[in-house]
Amino acid sequence: MLNVKQPEKNCIYRADCIEVLRGLPERSVDLVIADPPYYRMKGDFDFVFQTVSEYLAWCTEWVRECYRILKPTGAFYCWGSSQMIDKLSVEVLDKFDWIKRNLIVWNYRTGRPAKAAYRNEAEFLWFYSNPLHEINIDAIRVPYDEGGEKDKRKNPKGKSCGNVWEFSRIMPNYRESTGHPTQKPEKLAERMILASSKAGDLIVIPFAGSGSEIVPCAKLDRYFIAAETNESYVKNIILPRLEKERIPFSNNDYRKQPLATLRPLSGADRR
Repeated sequence: MLNVKQPEKNCIYRADCIEVLRGLPERSVDLVIADPPYYRMKGDFDFVFQTVSEYLAWCTEWVRECYRILKPTGAFYCWGSSQMIDKLSVEVLDKFDWIKRNLIVWNYRTGRPAKAAYRNEAEFLWFYSNPLHEINIDAIRVPYDEGGEKDKRKNPKGKSCGNVWEFSRIMPNYRESTGHPTQKPEKLAERMILASSKAGDLIVIPFAGSGSEIVPCAKLDRYFIAAETNESYVKNIILPRLEKERIPFSNNDYRKQPLATLRPLSGADRR
């Protein structure tokens, strides 16, 4: 079993997330941010499942481990597409004894037109948590709309955050762009991290992808444990991104080294 003492945090495993999650102790994690394959939408990883039932059975397997490792104060966020977000909730997430808090809408306001449907300009994020979790409301306040500036009922720190989040998508010419087919902006993960964790907390990222959740974890003084099966994403996107940001990390290949003997983060890793 993986020891999650402080020196062994900030690890990226080139491994299946289920194997990594199974190595973590029960009730040891403060926050999980999951961005799994969406099922037959975009990217090769979305097309490895042949049926909806196969996809949902796989989701149940890794979600079960996420539920097991969450502290009583822990929170869980999970992305999904408009085609699968309802099934993900009813047939997977609702089977576990946590609380469904919100369906969050990421409104990015761009998308391709269609003849038989409205243009897709949003993606969806389920927010579940254990009973003792509380949101850090002041950490994620947003500006009020213009008008009524003299209204004394308004909080001088800003309006409490709602469940519609407006951030633009990552375009190829953006500085943040990595070339990953489904990269999300860091601002999305930053809001989840600020809302549902505090400095020094441990965050698990089962699908590291482009590293968009890892980078804000480190910037905000949270520890992370991340998994990613695609070696190219790890070597060519995530690790260069962390090195560019001067983020310390330990890079481990689960296929070659068992969890119990993974090298802890040391001074030599701090770039």
